Amino acid sequence: MRTAFIVDNGTNESLLRFTETKLFFDAKNQGISFVNNVEIVPTIDSAIQMANAVDNSVILYTGNFLTTTFRNKHANTQGIIFATNDTDIIKFDNDTYVGLKKKSHYLPGSKQLYIIENLLKTCLRNQRLVYLENTEDLNLEKIPKQEYHHLFGLASGWKTFELADYIGFNKLESITVYDRNVEQLNYAQWLHSHSELPDECPKYKNVCGIYDPTCIYKEVWKQWSRFPVNFKKINLFDIPVFPDQSLIWVSNVFHYEPNIFDLGWKKCNNMRSQLINSNKDSTIL
Repeated sequence: MRTAFIVDNGTNESLLRFTETKLFFDAKNQGISFVNNVEIVPTIDSAIQMANAVDNSVILYTGNFLTTTFRNKHANTQGIIFATNDTDIIKFDNDTYVGLKKKSHYLPGSKQLYIIENLLKTCLRNQRLVYLENTEDLNLEKIPKQEYHHLFGLASGWKTFELADYIGFNKLESITVYDRNVEQLNYAQWLHSHSELPDECPKYKNVCGIYDPTCIYKEVWKQWSRFPVNFKKINLFDIPVFPDQSLIWVSNVFHYEPNIFDLGWKKCNNMRSQLINSNKDSTIL
């Protein structure tokens, strides 16, 4: 894979976070895999020096947006890619503010405004988004085969229920459904309150996916509804410590676009490492 070196002068935090975020998501907020690591450096010379120590890299300035054309052109390029003056990038002014506190100075119809507004819309929608189904597949083969006493799973979709079924309800001392989105947590608690799944779910303004109870085995759901599941508001970025021998499903929380834009990719990555190190006797998915 490839490391991105962002040359940043430390004067525009919002533009730096935007630049980091858009290395992993395109203009339409779809995930991309052009790089897998980011380093922030103060000068082009330091970027080149560090890039010489890794196999493949791309060097860019804060405010450089790598377009699909650029990424396709360099998909198989080896060594150092200099994006700074490439004709297939989109440049944002050094004083560009990316956020909700003030309006962007870019004109309607410009590529810059389109990219910024798409990102901000996603961030706003995320604040009250309710996931009726999961956006990632459940790969049970990735779960280490060991004894688990506790299960902590996000409130979105069906995956925590499916993980409980996979481990075995009779083997678990506790199940906790958690989220930092209270509306998502209330939805999961509403589901659990039914011994038989309703044909329809409550109406929400912002949803992801489709409510489809026909995909759930009725007998297994009855076990789930009888189990004394805990529902708790937890923010993983607070680095909580879970009980030993827990299976903790965190999904893509640390690689979620609104979170990366809020905190920066480096900080999200570091906080995931902190969470793992703080829960060494548990498994984090």
